[in-house]
Amino acid sequence: MNRGDALFLLGKYGSREASWHAHCLHVSAAARRLAELISQRDRPVDVERAAVLGLLHDLGRSRGHTLRHGIEGYLLARAEGHEEEGRICLIHILKGRTLEEGARLGMLTQQELRELKKQCHRNDCPSLEEKIVCVADALMSDTGLVSIEEKYANARRRYGALPHHYEDEAWTQAISAELAELLGRTPYEALSEASSDLL
Repeated sequence: MNRGDALFLLGKYGSREASWHAHCLHVSAAARRLAELISQRDRPVDVERAAVLGLLHDLGRSRGHTLRHGIEGYLLARAEGHEEEGRICLIHILKGRTLEEGARLGMLTQQELRELKKQCHRNDCPSLEEKIVCVADALMSDTGLVSIEEKYANARRRYGALPHHYEDEAWTQAISAELAELLGRTPYEALSEASSDLL
């Protein structure tokens, strides 16, 4: 799948005026930049794949802005023949949880859980490109670059201080620390230098 294919899917399932559409473009740009910087430090990473996954990660927002948007995006991508790329939709919402834990939180139904388990679907070992997208997503708000702490504080203000928000933040911080080792600085610092190019 290339950038054109991903943009086609975004256009097919959502309006270009939707805030989530713009967010996907910003996350893609941030993921591309982080991947480029990691690549410059001689770590093998697929820059284009990171950018494409950034475009797709919130595809399910075309079906609603609930915790189910991960499974919805995955199912849309799969129906279009892009199941492997659609994994990012689930990975970025599950944030290290098992499918069973996701079902308990309402991220997918028991029927969807059974179907994914039958297909031996795995989300427990995200690729480097998928990790980059998850961190880029946490660093990009509707208004631009924010810290992970700000992003989750805002989520708690909007939706309530739910336990899974704290779990999400801890998982994202751990992945961000992994990327910081590869970047030689935090992902936030790396993107701060290029923030005007991301909007």
